[in-house]
Amino acid sequence: MRKRADKGVLSQAKAAATAKALSKLVRKHPLIAAEVALAGTARGIAVAAEEVKQRILPHHDVAEIGDDGSGEIR
Repeated sequence: MRKRADKGVLSQAKAAATAKALSKLVRKHPLIAAEVALAGTARGIAVAAEEVKQRILPHHDVAEIGDDGSGEIR
C-alpha cells in the first residue's frame, strides 16, 4: 500500500483507511476475512489460467449458436 500512497496526501489517507479497515475486519471477523481472501485467490487463479490458455491458444475463437445475444457457445 505504501507504493500506492506515493502520489500525495489523499492517496496516503486512502491507504491508511484501507489498512485500518482490513485490520479491523481481520480482528473482528477472521472467518469472513479468510473467506474473502480465498475468494480473491480463487478468482486470481481463474484469471491466470485464462491468460495462460490465451497465450497457448491465441486464435481460439468460439462460434455462437442460437439467436443473437443468446450467449450459447459451441
